[in-house]
Amino acid sequence: MFLILLATPVLSAPTLNNSEELAAQVHALFAVKCTECHGANLDRPKGKFGYVLDLARVAANPKMIVPGNPVRSELYQMVLHNEMPDPKGDVPPLTPLQKNVVKAWIEAGAPADVSAGNGAVSLPPTLGRRIIRDAGQFHPLSSHFPIALLIVALPAELLWKRTGKDSWKAVVRYCVMLGAVGAVVTATLGWCDAPSLSFTGTSAWALFWHRWFGTATAVWAVLTVALCELAHRRGDPPGLRSSFRLALVAGILLVSIAGYLGASLIYGLNHYTW
Repeated sequence: MFLILLATPVLSAPTLNNSEELAAQVHALFAVKCTECHGANLDRPKGKFGYVLDLARVAANPKMIVPGNPVRSELYQMVLHNEMPDPKGDVPPLTPLQKNVVKAWIEAGAPADVSAGNGAVSLPPTLGRRIIRDAGQFHPLSSHFPIALLIVALPAELLWKRTGKDSWKAVVRYCVMLGAVGAVVTATLGWCDAPSLSFTGTSAWALFWHRWFGTATAVWAVLTVALCELAHRRGDPPGLRSSFRLALVAGILLVSIAGYLGASLIYGLNHYTW
């Protein structure tokens, strides 16, 4: 219910005209991804291309954009092949979904009206923001650690129930405790990474839910540790231990959903195909 309430303002947001929406999305995307090298405030923007946020001027440059034809548009080709943003810079390349937004914008004729959009989102390159952004880059790497531990805790718990060996119980406690620490670290790094991301359309929805399911997973993991330790100290009464096992099942669902949404930000929502 809490997540639904958080999503309500997004659900009730008015739908923009398609060309205006595309222009607003591309404007916001360029503001985050391109202004470090091509911002109007730079003394020497790269390639003498310091007007990246002036979409009308960008669209009117035949060397960069051929409206309606992304294949012949130099800007799209550079984005498509990860030549822009500069691979040597600090800004990560566009995701496949972000590249599709640029492609759709050019196919629509490269509209320049962003009056109905949210405008640019340009973050000053302060030291604090750089530290937070750099720390956030470890979010994908750190996410696999708690996923593996928290999922394997359930089969270990079932083996302890079946065999009664204390060694399996020790495995459960180890996995849950270390997995919870990893989940909290991963969620924190995810929030650090969020300000440097620029997702639009369906991917923005995926990011929203990935963020909150990941946060819910971290909270669940901490509560599961508390439940595990409480059951252990009380001699593992059947009712309390059953509650712990149900918590493990719920946790696997949370971890799986958060992981699926995270992968969809890179590969799209339909990345599972058979």
